[in-house]
Amino acid sequence: MVKYLNQKEKIFTKPLYKEAFFEDSDSFVNYYYEEKLKDNRILADIEGESVRSMIMLNPYKISVFNKIYNLDYIVAVATGKEFKRQGYMRSLLNKALCDMNVEGIPFTYLIPANKDYYLPFDFAFVADKNEYIENFSGFNKQVIKGDEIEKEFIDRIVSFINNEVSKENDVYTYRDEYYFRRELKEIACEDGFINIYSHENDIVAYESFWGKKLELKERIVSSKLAKRKFGKENIMVRITDIVELLSNFRAKEPIDIIIKINDNIIEAQNGYFRIEMDKRHSSVSRISDIGDKGFAEFDIADFTGWIFGYVSDAKCSFINFLDKSTAKKTLDSINKISGIFINELV
Repeated sequence: MVKYLNQKEKIFTKPLYKEAFFEDSDSFVNYYYEEKLKDNRILADIEGESVRSMIMLNPYKISVFNKIYNLDYIVAVATGKEFKRQGYMRSLLNKALCDMNVEGIPFTYLIPANKDYYLPFDFAFVADKNEYIENFSGFNKQVIKGDEIEKEFIDRIVSFINNEVSKENDVYTYRDEYYFRRELKEIACEDGFINIYSHENDIVAYESFWGKKLELKERIVSSKLAKRKFGKENIMVRITDIVELLSNFRAKEPIDIIIKINDNIIEAQNGYFRIEMDKRHSSVSRISDIGDKGFAEFDIADFTGWIFGYVSDAKCSFINFLDKSTAKKTLDSINKISGIFINELV
C-alpha cells in the first residue's frame, strides 16, 4: 500500500533507513528519528509494519525572489534489497511530484548520491556547492557547543546569515530561531560545534563542524572578507508547479510569449502556457488552443536548468515563428534566477 505515514507509522521506516544508510552513526540516526520526523512527511510502500520503499520530504523555508515557501527537500530515498528494480520507487516519486503540483508547491529539491537515478524524473542541476576559503586568525572566535545559547545571540547569528545569503542569491534557505536550534541539535549529535567570528561587535563568519573526523559542515563568510567560490555540482531541482514558480519572475521588457512544456510525469504542466510579464507583474496561464501561433518548446528538465540560471542558453525549439531571433530575445528578457544558497544535508 502506498501512503503518507502517520506519526505512529513513521518509526516502521527505521529498519530500512539503517539498512540503506548504514554509514550513519547511531547517534545521528537517533537524532534524526527524534527530531526530523516531528514535522516531515514520509511517503512509503508499506504492508503492516514492513516498509518496502520510502522517500522522506523534509520541510524547509526557502526564499524565492523574497517570497517564502515551505518546500520539500527529498532525502532518505530507499528501497529494501529484496524489492529493488521492481518499480516501487518510481511509483513513490511520481506520486510525490504530482501531489506537490496539486498542493501548488513550485519545486522540490535534493542532493543526489547518484544523479543518474533522478535524471529520468526530470530533475536538473541548478547549483554547485558553496565554498569559502578564508583565514580567520585576526578575528575574535566564540565556540558554541550544545544547545545552551541565548535567543538574543541566536537572533544575531541568524540575522547575519540571512543578510549575507540574500545579497547575491535569489533563492536561499531562510533561517530563524527554530531552524538554528534544530541545527545545534544536529551538530551536537555527532560531537560537533559552531564557530562564530566577530570584528568588534559585528559577526563576520559562521562555520560548523561535525562527525568523527570533525568535517566542515557549513561555512558562511561576510562578503566584505571573502568571495564565495563554487565546488562540484550539488543541488538538483524538479519543478512541480510551473505556474506558481513563474509568478515570481519578472522581465526586463514587457513580453507576451507562449511556451510548450513537455512533462511526462505531471500532466497538469504538460502543455501550453502563456507568459505575460514585465518589470512589476507576471501572469502565467495554461491554454489549450493556440491555433497557428508561435511557441517555444521545452522539456521540463531543460527549462529548469535555464530558468534557474544554471544553463545560459535556452535548450528549446522555436515553432511557427517567422523570426526566431525575436522569440529568443523575448525569452532572454526574463530575469532568470541569479544565485542559489542551499547547504542543508538532511
